[in-house]
Amino acid sequence: MPVYRVLGRTLLPFLRWRISRLGGENNVPRGGFIVVANHQSWIDSAIVAAALSKHIDQSFRFVAQSSKYRFLGGIPINEYDKSKVIDVAAGYLRVGHPIIIFPEGNSNRNPELRGGKTGAARLALKSGAPVLPIGIHGTQGIKAWQSMLWFFSFWKPCAVTIGPPVSFPRQDLRPQDHERLMAVTDDIMRQISAVSGKPLAERPSEEPLPIHQPWLRTILHRFIYPMNRWRVEVHGQEHLPRAGPFIVAANHLSYYDAPALSIAVLKTRGLQPFYPTKAAVAAAFKAIVGQGGLDALGMLPLDERDRTKVLRFSERHLKSGGVIGIFPEGTRNKPKINPNYPHEMLPGKTGAARLFLATRAPIIPAAIEAPEGLSVWKSAFSVIAFWKKMRVTFGPPVEFDRLTSGEPTKDDLTTMTRTIMQVISRISGQSYPY
Repeated sequence: MPVYRVLGRTLLPFLRWRISRLGGENNVPRGGFIVVANHQSWIDSAIVAAALSKHIDQSFRFVAQSSKYRFLGGIPINEYDKSKVIDVAAGYLRVGHPIIIFPEGNSNRNPELRGGKTGAARLALKSGAPVLPIGIHGTQGIKAWQSMLWFFSFWKPCAVTIGPPVSFPRQDLRPQDHERLMAVTDDIMRQISAVSGKPLAERPSEEPLPIHQPWLRTILHRFIYPMNRWRVEVHGQEHLPRAGPFIVAANHLSYYDAPALSIAVLKTRGLQPFYPTKAAVAAAFKAIVGQGGLDALGMLPLDERDRTKVLRFSERHLKSGGVIGIFPEGTRNKPKINPNYPHEMLPGKTGAARLFLATRAPIIPAAIEAPEGLSVWKSAFSVIAFWKKMRVTFGPPVEFDRLTSGEPTKDDLTTMTRTIMQVISRISGQSYPY
């Protein structure tokens, strides 16, 4: 018997007893439905399951950040194809399993709700299943090791409020339906706000941040980059356009790939590339160097609620004659996710193809050889290891056999991305088996 079924029959009744106030039980629908709730701690999934356990016929499944929760009924998010988790969750809904999603993403101890991510909205529109908003109170900041202590802390009340379910008409989303997706996400967050009592934080500005010229940019471009120019060997620079914008798409094995690529482009064209950057990575750098530092480094943080924001900024930057650097693998290719990482690339994402179709700026493939940054300490050592050279090899612009004249389909973008990755593969010597 799966572990989560054993826990459902043993642990959940005890957790339900620990909930001091439970309201709105008559709002729970039958069959498969989507539970959306505020997220304050490690224990929230179990609290929600306990609150609803008397009203369901099938076991719960929940969207998880990691595959380590699979044995508890978690559906892990595939970093390279996040649509898979929606397809799997929709399958469970069809056979009557409730799905738990926390639209805020990670746990949030702030008094305000964070802006919601779009997963719950995508699932609701794909499946047509009712969405059940839930407010959780009294679990702020509980970590895994604290959960047993909290269970016996009877003076710390825990309450769960179940709101009335809401439904959205089924819809097959297309890329141009982003406004509809955001409207449904905002509606879901308002429902959670109403039952949790937590106000919803204002939605971030849609306008891209301006490019500043801070002191850090001066230090980078006049001192640090010039001091490291001799460490970067550039090959194939004749393939870079002499004028106009272009997109550089490269493999990604090291923490030094972006600096090496920046130095290579600066040496040959005198331009600083800008890079779409994962939100967590950008947040870590921003805490150290501030927003001006991100601009100096060329980092464009991805907004998980609206990934088109960076796409729009990149389009504007290219149309003004700038350069965009993209690592289509999305993250560093490392042994944790790919045991054959030195010789085999990760699946490519479609950002470079989308930018090309929007701007027709040429895509220049690049292969980067830099010190492997497999740990913080190894990376710190490589900074001072001046004898370690970096090599950037540019190839001729990517040519596509066929280009769509209208709105690109998912298959069009996948085919173009495969072409880009195969060209990078030939230059880098890594295989691309996808």
